[in-house]
Amino acid sequence: MKSYPIVIARMLAFLLVILAVHWLDRFVPLYFLLIAGAAGIMLLSLVTSVPGCRFLATLETSDRLAIWIVLVVLTVIGYLHNANIWVSDGVLHRPQDISLWKTELILAVSLATPLAHWLAGLLVPQLVSMNGQRFATEFALYVNFSGIALVLWTGEATLSWLTLGAALALMVLAELTLYASR
Repeated sequence: MKSYPIVIARMLAFLLVILAVHWLDRFVPLYFLLIAGAAGIMLLSLVTSVPGCRFLATLETSDRLAIWIVLVVLTVIGYLHNANIWVSDGVLHRPQDISLWKTELILAVSLATPLAHWLAGLLVPQLVSMNGQRFATEFALYVNFSGIALVLWTGEATLSWLTLGAALALMVLAELTLYASR
């Protein structure tokens, strides 16, 4: 299996997440209602059959874990984003609390990269295999790589070529680690 399309998809997702985090200044309450609804359906599916969601009962434990990772991380991202004060720089916004921004960015990048892999698996299932265990592994790997780098970084929360270059270098390290773990 050639993995370069997956790597390219993850890198694009990574860059789009960085831009999206700076583009939005607030998540609307509907965002949180949708996540709560999805979590409610997941919980209900553990007890009874939910019409239109019968596939949930057939999921492996690792796949359910992956869904919970997505729901929890999306909730935390929304909370951190709304807890921060964002000042407009024109089209993009600059956060006032860098520690909140760093945590949000770590989670957003760590979630976007395995989601890109999962989406590629949906689009081309014969070439890409992605299950809940692989999703959790990739998520943990990206949390570690991006987390360590952003915690050590003390600069301002502005987009620059240097920031994007450093992020790209971390992605290459994460991809090499994933490749070596096969």
